[in-house]
Amino acid sequence: MAGGSQIFEIHVQREGRWTIDRTAEGQEDAESQARTLLRGKGVAAVKVVREVVTGTTSRETVVFEQTSQSGSAGRIAVGDIEEAPDCQSPEDLFALQGRSTINRLFRAYLDKTGVTATEAMHDFRELKRAIDADTIMVSAIGKVATLQAKGREDLTVNQRRDELFGFVDQVLARAKEASEMKLPSIKAAGFEPTVVELLDSRGEEGTYLARVTMTRELVQERNFFGKMLQTMEWAEPTTDARARALSDGFLADTAANPTVIQDLMGLQPDLISALGSIVELSSGAYQSEDGGNDPDSPAAVAGRLNALMAEGGFPDTRHVLIDRVCRGLDSKNPLIKGDPDKQVEAFRGFVTKVIDPSDDLVGGGAMAQALTSRQSRIINKGGLAGLKEATGRMLPMFSEPVQKASYLLSLKDSRIGQDLSDEISMQLEGLFIRPDQIRQIVRDDRAPNKKMQAVTAVFHKVGAAELTEMAKRRILGSLDEILANYIVEDRILERIDDPSRPLHLRAFMLLSMCTPDVLPEGKASTLARKIIVKHLRRPNFEVEMVKDVPDDEKDEVLRRFHVQLHRCGFMGA
Repeated sequence: MAGGSQIFEIHVQREGRWTIDRTAEGQEDAESQARTLLRGKGVAAVKVVREVVTGTTSRETVVFEQTSQSGSAGRIAVGDIEEAPDCQSPEDLFALQGRSTINRLFRAYLDKTGVTATEAMHDFRELKRAIDADTIMVSAIGKVATLQAKGREDLTVNQRRDELFGFVDQVLARAKEASEMKLPSIKAAGFEPTVVELLDSRGEEGTYLARVTMTRELVQERNFFGKMLQTMEWAEPTTDARARALSDGFLADTAANPTVIQDLMGLQPDLISALGSIVELSSGAYQSEDGGNDPDSPAAVAGRLNALMAEGGFPDTRHVLIDRVCRGLDSKNPLIKGDPDKQVEAFRGFVTKVIDPSDDLVGGGAMAQALTSRQSRIINKGGLAGLKEATGRMLPMFSEPVQKASYLLSLKDSRIGQDLSDEISMQLEGLFIRPDQIRQIVRDDRAPNKKMQAVTAVFHKVGAAELTEMAKRRILGSLDEILANYIVEDRILERIDDPSRPLHLRAFMLLSMCTPDVLPEGKASTLARKIIVKHLRRPNFEVEMVKDVPDDEKDEVLRRFHVQLHRCGFMGA
């Protein structure tokens, strides 16, 4: 980002009115003077504004703000949470789940001070300031400790609280040690060279120190949109996967700020439209408005973020975006204003957006739970009975049984999944035990291998799900029977093993039928394996197989064939 001369203005609030009291040359000196002024009579609050002058333009950013502790009006509330990851070490606080919890607990504080969760944990002064800020740290740790000790006989609230305070002390000590280190500057050497040097030269500590160097740059910018812009400018040209992963963490933290995504999305007609746009943005499918000639405008930045999401490699940012969607669905806010029937129609349209190309539910269990909760609110029926009815009402909104299974199995993995276990099992059995033909499960217009892959994907999902053994056995047996019937009735193997085709092509196609993603182990795959074994036992099979292959390619074809044989478990057949 462009530099320029800097001026630090110290503003004082008296009787609800802000005035500029003085200026300073450096941020640290300005903050020190502001704290001294805050102790003065009649001073309700102070803030430091950094003004960067570049040519004929200037940009102002609030880099420090503090309210007088004399009254309760300046107190910052701690956010509510329903669950918290059971962190086993201070390092877990830096991970996505730890940061997500911190973002929810300290949202008001982070927004007020203009720092992200990662910055607060890697900048000694910011972390010390958060610890000293009223009682927010005590309240937050108390909430987490209470949640994590609930229902446990081996852990008390006080024990867990002491452990968590110990983690904070260790994070603080580590940040203090890092604050005294001379580290390379991103501004001087560039993002990727700086980060790669630290990762390659500092061993296990390299990742932490790379985050410290990034924090040193970003903490100077107290505007979350500006932080996102700077992080994207680092990430866009970066090719090193490790450096991109680090930028993902910081980008995710900025996306957790509620106003940033609102700015990027612009004015939306209603909640359901906004949520749909965020889903599209998370997958790189969002069509942003024209940003004009300004690459830093909200519309242009939305397009740039969309491009990064389309590239992949930013799982934390995607998680934060989808989490925002889930919380919006799970809220009491109306999806649209006006006619309730239109709300139902809008909700149905939204559901089609949360199924990805592989028929998986975007957001997994969290999305399944949010959809079900919203559906129970639409039918205006609460409690467990309402959730069960909502589960059944959700199924017709998915176009295919494979998608319905993805929803049900995702719901099984959600926080409310245990309560709905019987309902989910009943619905799954209805989907996959009654049908006896593959066309009742997947569309007819799919290629044969795509049909088998779709059913096999459900087979593996059901196999990994926490269902009763009886329910699992019945569903898996039915799916295997459906696949076997399809192979026989549609003469799939005969069409593949057509003698008019070169033998090496037939061999590879038959082997592909025995890969775990096409056919599961069972009756269906046995049919394909029998034909392959029959070929393998033919005299001089390998010589005959490469007969039609050019001489200079025969060895490579045989090598690939043996690799595939080994992958499919045929060695020694």
